[in-house]
Amino acid sequence: MKKTHFLKNPVFFLFLLITASSLTILIFSFLKLPETTPATGNHLRKLGDDLSDELGFFGKMMIEMLPEDLVFTAFVPSEKSFSRDLGLKLNNSRLIKSQEDNDGDNTYAVVSRIMSFAVVPYKVEEVDLGKDETASYESLSGFTLEIWKKRNGSGLVVNGIETEKMGLKRGKIIVHIMNGVVMDSDFAQSLASSTPQNEEDDP
Repeated sequence: MKKTHFLKNPVFFLFLLITASSLTILIFSFLKLPETTPATGNHLRKLGDDLSDELGFFGKMMIEMLPEDLVFTAFVPSEKSFSRDLGLKLNNSRLIKSQEDNDGDNTYAVVSRIMSFAVVPYKVEEVDLGKDETASYESLSGFTLEIWKKRNGSGLVVNGIETEKMGLKRGKIIVHIMNGVVMDSDFAQSLASSTPQNEEDDP
């Protein structure tokens, strides 16, 4: 009776060992939770329970969509940017996108969509970027953010939009307030086409 001796073959044994090691590393890579080193120094200011004091109503809504115990960096539009660029306003304590859309049903969808464009699952601070360095990050929606330092003065520029205030923090979430809205061109066009002309002309 002919016996098989493939286990004694050194080439086959080496191939088997490499395959097993690769599978083990792959499994642990999928199971490993994201880690981050704690921020050093006291340059981050914690956000209080009433986030609207720092972020405005819609910025607060956006941040509250994220779990505080995971690392994120959120590039939140300023209160003025929400109104100017997205047409989101407060009217008698109710959320509206336009005078015609008075029930506010569209507001949460718009804010959550902006959140998916403007939040990355990493820690991003000014100290993380070198001079004249441009870093690329992928947002929660897969949208690419190109980030660099301001040429004049402190702060960051994200896809051409400058920060107004930096280093706010809630839990593990770092928040930078932006003078504009980080979003892709298709979504920006869809918003522009659905915004009434009289709102576009508002100061």
